[in-house]
Amino acid sequence: MTATTSDSTGIVPAGKFSRILEMVVSRSGLQKKKILRDLAARDAEFFADAEAFAASYGGYLERQGIPLEYAVEAYLEMCRNMMKCQIEFMKTGRYTVSQVGEAFREVYDNEERMKSYMIGLALSQFLWRTHYEMFQCLRGALGRYGTKAASYLEIGPGHGLFLKEAVEQLPRGAEVTAVDISPVSMGITRSIMEHFLPESDRICYRTGDVLQLDSLGRYDFITMGEVLEHVNEPDRLLHRLHDLLNDKGRAFVSTCINAPAIDHVHHFRQVDEIRALIAGCGLEIEEERLLPVEDLPMSQIIEGKITINYCSIVKRKGA
Repeated sequence: MTATTSDSTGIVPAGKFSRILEMVVSRSGLQKKKILRDLAARDAEFFADAEAFAASYGGYLERQGIPLEYAVEAYLEMCRNMMKCQIEFMKTGRYTVSQVGEAFREVYDNEERMKSYMIGLALSQFLWRTHYEMFQCLRGALGRYGTKAASYLEIGPGHGLFLKEAVEQLPRGAEVTAVDISPVSMGITRSIMEHFLPESDRICYRTGDVLQLDSLGRYDFITMGEVLEHVNEPDRLLHRLHDLLNDKGRAFVSTCINAPAIDHVHHFRQVDEIRALIAGCGLEIEEERLLPVEDLPMSQIIEGKITINYCSIVKRKGA
């Protein structure tokens, strides 16, 4: 560690991120153990990034009339729900939800539940090591390819933070489209963009199933973060992504293995399933990251059915 700290955790420099962290660890022993262990390995650059996020996102929450206490409780509720799903998964070997329609009724179309879920996920981008690493992967890809992209599509923007990052890196005048099946999620995305980038009026928001929407065109860069596990037929979604991607375009795709949640319907059991799925849809993996949530040998990760976050940068085969 390189930063001098004064907060009760002894790890994080005093500030809004420290305040969020203290609220989390004081209310959950399980979260305290894991988060503090992960943060102990972080450097000053991460903490500066986390503090910038906490200050800006905290300002957004305040503007929306949402107390920081609500955001922390939303995060903890998300963690509790995941733990319940994990316990059931270890007993049955199956996810709690099996059909996307059920997830839509219970989560995506439920305004209060979806709002809480998206805010919890937003905090996880810096509280969870694997989520932060995936975010960094997207940032890197946008830096290499997004800065020259004339068109950008995001499928399932959710909490809106990926879209915000993309618009900040895309060239001025780039065509930007966001598609989400959840009206609640799209409303959150709009509010994020209006708060952080009010001058960005070029975004086309389309609410609906990307498999059924027409007139989408083709794009130089596509982001589809944490979507494949939410659908019953992920191959159809990847075929659609292939068709929407320009010949020289790139796409960021992330998903998860052995990761039960209240809205996960497709169970990926191993990394090779994802790789085969991508290849079978006419796409080629340019780079990928495997991010287990526990620091254990991969053999133990697989045997114990421990969650692995996965992300990759893909392109059309032969491009």
